[in-house]
Amino acid sequence: MRYSYEFKRKAIELFYQGKWPKTPVGVSTHTFHRQIRDWVKLERLHGLDINKCRGTNKYWSPKEKYELVCQVLSGQGLRAVAIVAGINSGQLYQWVHKYKTLGYNGLINKPKGRPLKDSKMKLPKNTSPRT
Repeated sequence: MRYSYEFKRKAIELFYQGKWPKTPVGVSTHTFHRQIRDWVKLERLHGLDINKCRGTNKYWSPKEKYELVCQVLSGQGLRAVAIVAGINSGQLYQWVHKYKTLGYNGLINKPKGRPLKDSKMKLPKNTSPRT
């Protein structure tokens, strides 16, 4: 579920007052409280703007991904590394999983979209007319 920046700010202010906002419908209280604590940690490390919705995604080079994966594999907590890096812990988990299964090549970004049409796969032209 996506939350507005104003909602996050209000939730963080209530957290500092020792209170919790009302848990949204369909979300467990434990999960919602953990999310608020993550917002607080992100704000402390990266400033107020970190919880704003960013319009474009940041490009992570394979080397940057590898450095974060190495931190996790060396024993640091996955969520802690993700918060310091300013990314979602699920994204970092995917990078660790790809590194464990495919090695460094798993961290290389793949091209997006449908592959180009191969000219060799064209059907032969039918010389006889259909009837």
